[in-house]
Amino acid sequence: MTKPSDPNNTDLKVGDQCRGYRIRKIVELGEIEATFYHLVHETIGSRHIHISRPDSENTFGVTFKTVPTDSTGVAHILEHTVLCGSAKYPVRDPFFSMLKRSLSTFMNAFTSSDWTMYPFATQNAKDYFQLLDVYLDAAFFPLLDELNFKQEGHRLEFESTAGGGEELVYKGVVYNEMKGAMSSPDQVMGRSLLKALYPETTYGNNSGGDPAVIPQLTHAQLKAFHQRHYHPSNAYFYTYGNLPLRKILAVIDEKIMQHFTRSDPGTQVPAHPRWNAPRSARFTYPLATGEDPQRKAQACLAWLVSDVRQTFDVLTLSVIEQVLLGNPGSPLRKALMDSGLGSALSDVSGYDTDNRDTFFACGLKDIAEDDLDRMQALILEVLEHLATRGIEPELVDSALHQIEFHRKEITNTPYPYGLKLLLAIIGAWLHDGEPERILKLDDDLQRLRREIAKGPYLEQRLRKDLLDNPHRLQLVLAPDLKQSEREERQVRQALQAQLQQLSEQAREKIRNDALRLQMLQENQEDLSCLPTLAIADIPPAIQTCTAPATDTPSPVWRYIQSTSDIFYFKLVAGAATVSEDLLPWVPFYCYAFHQMGTRRHDFSAMA
Repeated sequence: MTKPSDPNNTDLKVGDQCRGYRIRKIVELGEIEATFYHLVHETIGSRHIHISRPDSENTFGVTFKTVPTDSTGVAHILEHTVLCGSAKYPVRDPFFSMLKRSLSTFMNAFTSSDWTMYPFATQNAKDYFQLLDVYLDAAFFPLLDELNFKQEGHRLEFESTAGGGEELVYKGVVYNEMKGAMSSPDQVMGRSLLKALYPETTYGNNSGGDPAVIPQLTHAQLKAFHQRHYHPSNAYFYTYGNLPLRKILAVIDEKIMQHFTRSDPGTQVPAHPRWNAPRSARFTYPLATGEDPQRKAQACLAWLVSDVRQTFDVLTLSVIEQVLLGNPGSPLRKALMDSGLGSALSDVSGYDTDNRDTFFACGLKDIAEDDLDRMQALILEVLEHLATRGIEPELVDSALHQIEFHRKEITNTPYPYGLKLLLAIIGAWLHDGEPERILKLDDDLQRLRREIAKGPYLEQRLRKDLLDNPHRLQLVLAPDLKQSEREERQVRQALQAQLQQLSEQAREKIRNDALRLQMLQENQEDLSCLPTLAIADIPPAIQTCTAPATDTPSPVWRYIQSTSDIFYFKLVAGAATVSEDLLPWVPFYCYAFHQMGTRRHDFSAMA
């Protein structure tokens, strides 16, 4: 089908050219009452996905493939610095200022391992195009002032010492943010896994920034990274909602495309070379002085598995993850928890599809380092048992149901629905996959059900992707009581040595920069250049979606919404009969009620 029915864009069909873009695909997404458009700009090379849907909460996002070659945090610091003013809107923080001048339902920016995204959502059409102008100007024409780089990234400042002297210290928003993050076990665990599992690609670097390396980044390097990566040839534009696509493309063309020529950013991420034998790695994290380090390690096994572009393989591995770890009764999760070796699943446990090569990991928190081999043996034993003796059909049916339900469910939690769709497809899209297949799940689900019906398909994939896969990592993250003190001492010693070598001219520059930055932060800005909404731009009508039923004996309210054929039912029971002494226990009762067994089904079966 070349032209599905789309009331928002009745004049578009495959092959059409629109403001420099050529429409490559149009796919009907019947389950969510949407139409998917995939376009490529013929001159610049920009990609654009539009999902047209009868939803007034229109969403925009521009994503750049950002592939750092070190751990200076350049992509993260650039994300912050871009938001410090642009050519058309030279104010200190246009995004924060727009929060007071907009009806946006979401405004933010994200930095991932290999991409940086700038999304927003709003239900007001005028607000949408005003925010679009601010976002495009910020991303493609930022000021990138050196003072803002020092504020957001890193800088040196003088501080008085107790003895009346002065010392050098590092400051900076990202520097302090990552210093805090890299003292958190969950953050260290995630970064350490990427470093050890992907040592030869961009994922081995800390895209957020390693505090020990961040001060090496220069302002010139930041600007060069922007020039290379924040180019329309390296941009992936995304739009969602009921606004006409032609109108949006006209703004992007006028604002961006007419001011650039095609370039080759060289941001393709290659597949990681596969190992011939399993490896092991050990990292440490700072444990607070006075805490008992016994059984405070985290450990996991991790495998590099499918290419993110192989949509069917990704679905298969998602089902395997759900079977193994998806609920408290899942065989691998239950075996790990019943072992008593740890207190909970490790922070990286699960199937991760964020990178070019996806990975599966499972392990435990609060484990003794001496028990690492016992944990590994237990994991492999459970996998071998399932691969040899088979997976219970009920576990497979439950996993398929959960995945199908979560993929189809239309909800604005935790992000607006349009943004959730973008986050679901961005990994495959950036690496030249077929993002529409992720949204149109039925074909792959039917194929998977056929494969499962023919024989032990999931068991064979367990053996191929995990048991017989040599790209396996045994990772332990151990506590170190002296790490924080040692790192602080190294930083102080390096800064003391640097202080002794500073010329008077360099000292004066540090002082002047601190003073200029303070004045910049305290300066009262003229925000009149920013767009705003007037009362007349806000529709007075209140949108409602409920109505009382008149044909039922009990009071019932109905919500008429597009729900991908999912029926929702909520029953409310009053608590007036609960005695006062039991009221404090009601939250616990509600939490525990659905996690207990019954006379007919035990805890595992219910889970």
